[in-house]
Amino acid sequence: MAVRPESVEDWCQIMPNLLEEEGWKTALAQEGSALMHSSCPWGGYLIKFELKGLTVHNAPADSSKVIVRPEVRALLQGTCPIPGISVQSLDVMAPGEAVVQASTSWSIMRLCSVLFGDMVGQVMDYLCDDAPMAWHQKVGRNYPNQGDSSCSFWMEDSNDKPHECLILVRPETATEKFTAFVIVRVHENHFARWASEHFRSVLSSARSTAESYLNRPGIVELREMDEQFYVVISMQSFKRGMPLLPAYPDEHCLTEIDAGERFGLRRWVRYEPRSTKFQLAQYLPVFMERLGFEIGAYNSLDGQKLVPYQCVVRRADWEQMRSRFLEAYPLQKTAYRRANGGSGSPGVHEDVLPKFVTSTALNIQERMDQEAWPKLVVRKTFLDLEEDDTSSNGSPKVRPPRRPKTTHFGRLLVPSLP
Repeated sequence: MAVRPESVEDWCQIMPNLLEEEGWKTALAQEGSALMHSSCPWGGYLIKFELKGLTVHNAPADSSKVIVRPEVRALLQGTCPIPGISVQSLDVMAPGEAVVQASTSWSIMRLCSVLFGDMVGQVMDYLCDDAPMAWHQKVGRNYPNQGDSSCSFWMEDSNDKPHECLILVRPETATEKFTAFVIVRVHENHFARWASEHFRSVLSSARSTAESYLNRPGIVELREMDEQFYVVISMQSFKRGMPLLPAYPDEHCLTEIDAGERFGLRRWVRYEPRSTKFQLAQYLPVFMERLGFEIGAYNSLDGQKLVPYQCVVRRADWEQMRSRFLEAYPLQKTAYRRANGGSGSPGVHEDVLPKFVTSTALNIQERMDQEAWPKLVVRKTFLDLEEDDTSSNGSPKVRPPRRPKTTHFGRLLVPSLP
């Protein structure tokens, strides 16, 4: 395996029939629930639970928000605790994406550990009280279908035997009815048919656990807080060059405005982006830093990349510095018009609807195909094959991508599942 899935999009690209019955072997089907299994395209075996007709009381109007973001669960864990689960939040990469450690005493997990031993030893280690492991979680919205809510899991810092899991909740036509899919990869290349007499008990336990989890006390309030947890900021109308920044005392300024004198914002300089294109997620933190504030801004939301002129910030952080921003930013507009002429200047709007860019990245299968071929290296007049490090069985080892910059939210306990 050259590339592992790290989002619901990756899962569906590798295995288009992921959520269908075709291509899967049914071990047991009863009362709207099914246990299926299939060989895994990138190695090992897949086990799938399909649980239809689950009732979600007071489900959100936007069904894609049934699953709560992991970092929101971390910061608001006291609002909606889950008996038997303890999760420690480690790092937040972006809205809807975090690394956590977890342990649980849920009976369904222990039952699966007995029937599918590879789970407890490899995939479900992070759910065991004695050996919690770091797992990366990434929420997805409205994919592959409108209204879908998902969370993909993969193990952090596991190069030899990476582990993956996907949970997806899909609305049905009936009000407050949903189907839940839970798909786990195990490293054994066969299915535990010897345990078939216990499958009925597994399905019954999985169904009751899922319905209980989706309707746990406090979940309605938690979903409402999750929906308001971030605010989307948008900038527009800067056609005469990059926007400006308050100048430091030792900087040569581009322009000066009398209106900023009493605010200490008389002098202004041109913003110089780190890349050739403007990114509001880069500009806003620099602007606020020059006002004496620190804020984290992100260019993605729930796994989808925002257009360059939008960014996402935590609402609580924004509200702390909003008044200062609204005091300073109109002065930036005045300075911009003074420096560039004309009447146009970049405006900022808050609490707008997010706009996402269409992905132009290679899909995961293309990336897998590319990495499967050795690279050619030209040395003078010879062509050499670039040698990769290999594992014990001779297959190329996967070099993990460089870890993105993270925000540490502290050591907080929250539920591990979405």
